[in-house]
Amino acid sequence: MAHKGMREFTGEELSGVALGQNGFHVLAGDAEFTASGKGCEYWIAIKAVNDDATIEAQTVIADSDDFTTNSGTYNSGSSAVTILNGEIIYGAFDKIDVASGDYVIAYIGR
Repeated sequence: MAHKGMREFTGEELSGVALGQNGFHVLAGDAEFTASGKGCEYWIAIKAVNDDATIEAQTVIADSDDFTTNSGTYNSGSSAVTILNGEIIYGAFDKIDVASGDYVIAYIGR
């Protein structure tokens, strides 16, 4: 079944997600991370910490572009995007590739 965006959650769950109460993972650079490998279905936000971060992220939402440049398709001849320190990208992502030396916080959706 395709992801339904914010309609995926009950009202109580949505308020918890908005506050980051489902938890998070700190992802250190030079690796590709999968949500399933970290024990969750997907992340709902990515925040650059410590400095700007260069990342690519694959969405779980059907008919939506991945967070990348060029083709709009994760890891398919695409290029990573730099997000500024403290900037947050919202979506539903199941893979995140973080560049060497960069750090992000990936907030757990479910």
